[in-house]
Amino acid sequence: MSIPIKENLKLDTLSLFRDYQKTRNIQIRNQILELNFGLARKEAYHWVNKCPESYEDLLQVGSLGLIRAIERFDSEKGHAFSSFALPYIRGEIQ
Repeated sequence: MSIPIKENLKLDTLSLFRDYQKTRNIQIRNQILELNFGLARKEAYHWVNKCPESYEDLLQVGSLGLIRAIERFDSEKGHAFSSFALPYIRGEIQ
């Protein structure tokens, strides 16, 4: 029996977070960023018609929020990263 892709992705991301928290390696952080970039895209798309900035600008500042969330996330607390990251992303966009 195989593990569903979504569960496998969660396990991979959790493993990457543990590695990143130990080493603070930029390549690992960038992998986590790529795996979770959809969060920034979703928020940028949500705000594009509500403010004068372009989608690309919103995506850029949303990415900064995502990076800040990655740097502050503690995987040992057992919270979902997406729930932790969204306020950081929204805060940067707003």
